[in-house]
This record gives sequence, structure tokens and C-alpha cells, in this order.
Amino acid sequence: MAKKNKLRLVKRKKTLKETIENSSINFESFEQGVEVFAFAAQSRALSLANIDLQPRKLSNYIRSGFVQLSIINCVILHQMTGAYGISRDDLYDMVCVSYPATSFANFRKVLSIAVDSEILIRERDKSDSRRTIYRISDEMLEPYRSFFSSTMINFGMLFTEIFKGPMDDQELQGLMEYLSERGLIALPPKK
Repeated sequence: MAKKNKLRLVKRKKTLKETIENSSINFESFEQGVEVFAFAAQSRALSLANIDLQPRKLSNYIRSGFVQLSIINCVILHQMTGAYGISRDDLYDMVCVSYPATSFANFRKVLSIAVDSEILIRERDKSDSRRTIYRISDEMLEPYRSFFSSTMINFGMLFTEIFKGPMDDQELQGLMEYLSERGLIALPPKK
């Protein structure tokens, strides 16, 4: 009778600083690393949390936007583990966890656009020349971080403008404070 291998769980404790320092991404600063990591993790968590709520029939044009953001976030999160890059097949598997109705043809199309736009860099794997790996371009980190920061700041202002008509100012202020206390939105700066 063959001896069975037992699965042993090893708990690793890494701080956020160690995670950012050990990633294969060349961050300009610790703050940039935190913001890029936070946005990628938040977007990935949001897409995973809403799997059951996603409509199955979306046009390829609309689905491409979701897939594009998912590809970028998956590459970043994979590189945060310290890996230099991720293979196309592994990347496709990660994207399909969030968006199971993604066709391989649409995935390849969006991935090639990301490479052509220099968002992602495609290289031969140094350990296996038959494999191609993808990694985030260093030049994309600051625009990605800036996009995340402005999205969070502008969301509060957009939210205020949308609900200004149907709600009176006191109700709107109460709603904004409620959401802000829970960290769901950033309040717009006071004038």
C-alpha cells in the first residue's frame, strides 16, 4: 500500500510592507505600492463577490471592459506574490473565476490589446522558453494608482450630484456620513 502524502498547512505571516518589498513590481514608493495593491485587491474581491449577480449574456464590447480590468488586476496580484509574471493559461483561469462566461477568443483579444497598448509586457519565460509570461509595465503603475485615487475621491462628488434632486440636503448629508463612516466612499472636500 502506497504511503499517502499528508497536506500540511503552513501559515505565513507577512506584513504589507514585506509583501510590497517582495513583489516583482518596481514601485516608486511604498505609498504607490499600497494604493496599487489596494485597488487590485478591491476590484478582484468585488468581482469575486458578485459572481452570482453577473448577467450571463453581455455583449463582447461590454464584457471586454470587465475582462480588461480583471486581467490587469490578476497580473498585479500574481506579481505581488513575488512571481516575475504569469502565463497566459494561468491568467485565463484566474479571469474565468471572476467572469466564467469569458470566451478564450475574447480573452486573447483583450490580452493582445493590453500588450499592444504597453499596459502589459509579454516575455519568454526564463525557466521554460516555450512559455510566455505577462507582467505589468512599470510605466503603468502611476496612471493606475492615479486612476484609483481619483475614482475614490470623485465617487463621493458624483454620488452627491446624482442624489441631490430626489433627496433634501439633510437626508443626503446623513446618507453620505453613513457611507463615509463605513469607509464605502470618501466625502467630497468642503467648500
